[in-house]
Amino acid sequence: MTIIEMHDLCDLLIDKANVAWFTPAEKDRFINLAQIEFLDSNYRFFEVNEEIREKLLPLVRSISYGANPITNIDLSAITNFRYSLSLRGSYPNGCGGYVIRPIPPIQMDDEVANQLDPFNRNDDVNPGYIQENDGIGSNLVQFISTNSPRNVILKYLKTPVNVVRDVNTPANNVNSELSSSSHEEIVNIAVRKMLGNIQDQLGYELQNNESKTL
Repeated sequence: MTIIEMHDLCDLLIDKANVAWFTPAEKDRFINLAQIEFLDSNYRFFEVNEEIREKLLPLVRSISYGANPITNIDLSAITNFRYSLSLRGSYPNGCGGYVIRPIPPIQMDDEVANQLDPFNRNDDVNPGYIQENDGIGSNLVQFISTNSPRNVILKYLKTPVNVVRDVNTPANNVNSELSSSSHEEIVNIAVRKMLGNIQDQLGYELQNNESKTL
């Protein structure tokens, strides 16, 4: 569904509610808010629901940090970062080579306990990471292992680009990055927000119920 088609569907659903008219810029704003809500509410189902995975797949990105060992990743430096999906890196295998291992998150209250437990210790065979803010604007992923990993690859979900409908210059239109199978649901979320914004409670409830059926 193009941004023009998304706007047309918004108009159709709003006209049925017999409420105020929204400008193209206002509709863009609500659709962009709806995209974020759709992503945030469905992220946790990415690995367990095939339908959600397909809808969010266009937002999956990966970054490789090269062959040198690194101790942390500054997520704040990734301007479109939204959610981490997976981390992996290479660690010494004890025979002069390296082996690729997954690097899962560690609960902060388990960090110290793990290092005191010989069966759960985070080392090169059982690496992990914690995430924290340094207080000056950087969100850091800190690796917990014996050696710093090499060939680290981060896979993540990006924040979708903002949609734009330029009525004067259609060539400047920006469509939704999300899968087309999610567009109707995104429009329904946007319309729910529009109706809620003008406090049309009946229309809001009707649209909210429709969104839940998708």
